[in-house]
Amino acid sequence: MRFGLLYHQFQVPEWANSYVPYPSLKRLFNEAVTTDCVEKRHGFAELYTTLNNDIDSFCRAFIEKYNILKYWREELANRLNPKQNAASRSVSCYGLECNLKAALELRKDSEKLQWYYRVNKEAIEKIHSKLERTHCSTEQFHRDHNTKWIELVTHYDTLWLKHIEDLNELMVSIVKTRSETKSSCLEKTCKTETCLTDKALDKMHHAVMDDRFKELSILLQEAAEDMTMVSQFGKIIYDLAKWSLACGSRQCTNILISDAFSMYGTVLDNGLLSEMIIISGRNSIFEEQVNQGVCDQCASKKNRDGERESLFSYAINQIRPNEQDALLRTDDLGRLPLHYGALYGSQSVCESILELSLKWNQSYPRLLILSQDSQNFTPLHYAVINKHRAIVHKFLVTLESTEHGKGLADDGLAIINELLCVAIKLELDEMVHLLSRYAFCHQSGQSSRGETALYIAARAGHEKYVKLLLEDDKDIENTINIPEPVYGWTPLIVACVRGHQGVVDMLLLAGAAQEMHDHFGWIAREHAALRGHLALAQKLDSKAAEDPSGGPAGLLRKTAPRNSAPLQAGCHHAVINLGVLRNGKHVKAIELREPYPEELVHMNSGYSIEISVSEGGSTGRRLQLPVLQDMINEPFVFPIKNPDRALVAFKIYHGDYMQERGHGLLGSGTAFLRDLGHCLGENREGLIRERTIPILEKNTLNTMGSITFTLIMVKPIAQELPLPANPFAPQTGLQLVGHRGLGQNTASRNYLQLGENTVESFLSAAKQGATIVEDVQLTRDLVPIIYHDFSLSESGTDIPIHDLSFQQFMHASYIQSPQGAPMTLHGKWPIQSLSNRTQKTKPRSRSLTRKYERGTGEIRDRMKYTVDFINKGFKPNTRGDFIQGSFTTLEELLEQLPDTIGFNIEIKYPRIHEAEEAGVAPVAIEINTFIDEILKKLFSHPQKKRTIILSSFTPEVCILLSIKQPIYPVMFITNAGKPPVTDFEMRASSLQSAVRFAKRWNLSGIVFASEALVMCPRLIRYVQRSGLLCGSYGSQNNIPENAKVQAAAGIDIIMADRIGLIAKALG
Repeated sequence: MRFGLLYHQFQVPEWANSYVPYPSLKRLFNEAVTTDCVEKRHGFAELYTTLNNDIDSFCRAFIEKYNILKYWREELANRLNPKQNAASRSVSCYGLECNLKAALELRKDSEKLQWYYRVNKEAIEKIHSKLERTHCSTEQFHRDHNTKWIELVTHYDTLWLKHIEDLNELMVSIVKTRSETKSSCLEKTCKTETCLTDKALDKMHHAVMDDRFKELSILLQEAAEDMTMVSQFGKIIYDLAKWSLACGSRQCTNILISDAFSMYGTVLDNGLLSEMIIISGRNSIFEEQVNQGVCDQCASKKNRDGERESLFSYAINQIRPNEQDALLRTDDLGRLPLHYGALYGSQSVCESILELSLKWNQSYPRLLILSQDSQNFTPLHYAVINKHRAIVHKFLVTLESTEHGKGLADDGLAIINELLCVAIKLELDEMVHLLSRYAFCHQSGQSSRGETALYIAARAGHEKYVKLLLEDDKDIENTINIPEPVYGWTPLIVACVRGHQGVVDMLLLAGAAQEMHDHFGWIAREHAALRGHLALAQKLDSKAAEDPSGGPAGLLRKTAPRNSAPLQAGCHHAVINLGVLRNGKHVKAIELREPYPEELVHMNSGYSIEISVSEGGSTGRRLQLPVLQDMINEPFVFPIKNPDRALVAFKIYHGDYMQERGHGLLGSGTAFLRDLGHCLGENREGLIRERTIPILEKNTLNTMGSITFTLIMVKPIAQELPLPANPFAPQTGLQLVGHRGLGQNTASRNYLQLGENTVESFLSAAKQGATIVEDVQLTRDLVPIIYHDFSLSESGTDIPIHDLSFQQFMHASYIQSPQGAPMTLHGKWPIQSLSNRTQKTKPRSRSLTRKYERGTGEIRDRMKYTVDFINKGFKPNTRGDFIQGSFTTLEELLEQLPDTIGFNIEIKYPRIHEAEEAGVAPVAIEINTFIDEILKKLFSHPQKKRTIILSSFTPEVCILLSIKQPIYPVMFITNAGKPPVTDFEMRASSLQSAVRFAKRWNLSGIVFASEALVMCPRLIRYVQRSGLLCGSYGSQNNIPENAKVQAAAGIDIIMADRIGLIAKALG
């Protein structure tokens, strides 16, 4: 779901301009979907035209980048092929090491292009997936478009796999030859006789390889006297110079360039200069990865690698004014020697080139620095991207000096601004400071995608960059609110979207406009509230009255989608999520170990994972790794016929998940799906549902990684479903619901409070015009009771409700009643059986005696060390603080309350954070048993007139209720980011997450903590236009003004404690 929001994070920053503009395409799609019938066809036509153009642009960019890799691969292959290069027959181990470094660089660049291809392909296929769900999927133009795309993907996949195979063959060949050459390097170079027909040329090659410069000088003199070689002698000298560079023979290179070139009329060109820089640069970058030793003779050459730059400086000083092409002419990739100097960080090389070019012409340094290669990259680009600060500084100083104080021209400004954006994305602190410090670098400049540097820094949450840019920008009043073009998000809005509170504070202090709307009418505060950043949203204040039908409220009304494939009836189902579902647990879903050194020889075409389950007959699901989309609300659901024997299998493959399974299986891991609760006791299970299993390599059975997944098993309910109940009808208007009856108990003494979740409280709430909400839990002996808190404190200990028997639970209520013994928990159990509690008896009047007051004090004293009492200072429905009423059961309410009173049954299944706060083990009644017992109680008491809604804070409970029964509507309850956050459940972390969860599982609606809706009432329509009912709860609902705001926005349900007050306010 978050693919579009995080799309920029998946990109290679320096190639950002050539990515498919997924956000723009998604916007075009949404606009086409929401238009009326007349404009719909035009909207989709525009989308298809734009998509075709973007695909063509992507293909061109991919082929351009691929051709560069192909160029280097073929160059390397030619060096290693004896048929193409005679010198390669007698290469030294030093030369082979240089070739291996060239191959490693090629592999690194190939991996970057492979990632570029993967991200773009996924973006395009996501747009196609959206189109498949519209009427366009049946149109001929859609089928033609889809066919064309499949053909392109097939072609490029084949092309890329061939490239990887050729590259791997090259690397294997180099490594194999290198291992053989090390031991025989000296032996081979001692020979004077080879298979070459020209013995003199052969001797020269060996002299160069061993860096015997005196012998080479003599051989050159002898060869020059041989008139048969005059016609090709210049080329021989040139080839020997290249050979000496490849062998690292510095002294031979020196005499060739200084003496032989001038003596025999050989021209020192850009190719040879670039070769010097490339070999030296690769040696410094890839030295650590190539740690295999070389022979003693070649080792002495490695120790002289640092002298190569001084050799380059000497070489270019030999260039005569009529040979300026050596520095000004580009190679086949459009690159100058300065490009390579900047790419490999050769500071002395760059300085030498700039100094010499300045002597020729004052405009040359600027021309060289801003010269673009075939990828439209300048030397300045390469210096920034590869983190060569000193070179960047030199370039900027040079550019500034060549402009004679006039400021940089537009072309230079555009490049500087683009590179500032790249540096921010790459988090290059020194580069950001350097680029932003120059007077000609204006932050108001926008990248080719229309994003300012300030916007990019705010989106990433880089406070130090935001502070720097705000300080350096002299025109901040006019630049701080510049929006990006797709959604119209300003730096403030995007910081609110991402929840970067520190950035928001800085922008507000600098004068960012809070009331600005994006292209869809949303303001920053609404974006923050939607995504659960409520503490941040509270800092914002919209000064203007918002259009109640605009922004979030103006979205096209959608119906909650139904599953395309309904779940099999009467069957178990495994619901599997990759990774964990709680924030704060930094665990990767799929973690593969780093390759061993010997495995670095091969480049792979990526990985994919297949997930399958036995005992179900369903096909496996395959994903390409890493997974780029948010899978929280996209679990894998498998039918299971025999849960006791069922296994889940995770298999890791080489290659793309769209391709054939011919790409080898690398490893796999399996786990039983059966409950682990058997070790916890009957009907018990752990609340922690994630499991981590190892992935074993196919051949060695060594551990190659691990898989973490979250599992819940859904069992069919063994009960015949009743006839459909009286449905909840939102069209009848706002429903006022009594929270825990007449209201939850609080520490306030401003009004009379009946004990919460008691029959008396429910009846009182109904008399004041409210429907009912009640909290249902299960005791240890599986009796559905009405109780809110996680634990029972009346005994003086924090005992979870599910660890108490029904009689123990009721005893805690009895000892506080007038008939009970208030002095001690060891009083006699009342003669009246619990089974006859519903019998009408007249309770004895309560007299406020000292004995009674003393008992009240003892109960409070007994509870003072319990978690609830420490946190709140009281315990709900306890005598002395509230009008205490007897605890009750679900069955009693169904039987005793009139069926005109509706029920909102909140199922209080224990949650992990509650167990952690209480300091008890995260163990509870098995969730299927928990749900089934409550449903059975409902089904056994048919309610023909009563409206019943089921709800829960626990996502798993909502999933089970949705799957097990279609009779009663199910609503998800969430704090939606309300601080302080105690429940770290991802699916409940925000209003947006809750909407996605509810839509995925076909829930009827959501009940939110009211803070977000009071703050941003237009979000109510956002929820409703997603096809869901919208309700709210919380203390904010006890304030009449807040209830009126929500009612005016069209909310369906308001849960309140002050029922009479709110009912009167709402009329």
